[in-house]
Amino acid sequence: MKNTAFFKIVFLCFSIVLFASCASTSGLDSPAWFPDHRTAFPDSEYIAQRGRADTEETARTEAVAQIARYFKTSVNANLKTSIQSVTSGETMSETTSVVNDVDVMSQVELFAVEYTDPYYFKKEKKWYCVAYIEREKAWQQYKPTVENAKSEFYAMRRNSEGESDPFSKAVAYGKAWQSGKKFLEKLEYARILNPQKEGAYADDRRAVSEVPSLISAEQERCTVYLAVNGDPISIYPSLDLKIIGKGGRTVYSQEVKIAQKTIAYSLENAQKKAFPILAEEADKAVSAGLSKKFGY
Repeated sequence: MKNTAFFKIVFLCFSIVLFASCASTSGLDSPAWFPDHRTAFPDSEYIAQRGRADTEETARTEAVAQIARYFKTSVNANLKTSIQSVTSGETMSETTSVVNDVDVMSQVELFAVEYTDPYYFKKEKKWYCVAYIEREKAWQQYKPTVENAKSEFYAMRRNSEGESDPFSKAVAYGKAWQSGKKFLEKLEYARILNPQKEGAYADDRRAVSEVPSLISAEQERCTVYLAVNGDPISIYPSLDLKIIGKGGRTVYSQEVKIAQKTIAYSLENAQKKAFPILAEEADKAVSAGLSKKFGY
């Protein structure tokens, strides 16, 4: 009986030691990235985000979703600042017409994303996973996208410079500006992927920033003709707006009708009274029409 009791005590002690040993290995079994994934994936080399969820798959999904949010938030903030800065100054006063409350970048297309093996943390009963992008590898994949956007912008700018008519030239510059904004978006994405590589495009950013002032310069060279037509004495003024380029070709036209009746003792006086009203409507029509035509 004594031997039996002795073995029971030894077995009980061995069980306690074994249990304590197992309980203490939970921290040792955790992956190197679990305590601090920023250290395991330094920002200078990686873009990394950690996901936490009830299942392995959800943890992976949450990690990559965090990367997408990071890209979208950063690109939109930087891009809005960039676009506003290139349109500021004496030549472009209405900077708010370029950027509104809608996100400039509506979606993020991620690539070169890799994942760690998910880890289950028993204490929290949660799965953890890190999604990461290696900056150098991602840049090699993304560089052709940047170069294509750059080539498209410069092609459209050269096309604009080939136009001789001021109105046509301003319209062409407007299209180049739209292309330039897309190019800036690619550059902001590249800036997040690899700031050092993106820095080589500083001169190209300046080339985009020059376009709004070029549009304004061509607008100032455009000539607008107003023609007032109506019945004698009592008239409902109408506006026939035309912009005629060199060679007599009409490059822009718009008709504006005014509901307000103008009454005078002669047609000449009625037309004179109608002119301020027409001038105001013409200003609105030209501003709205040309802004849409020029692409900003």
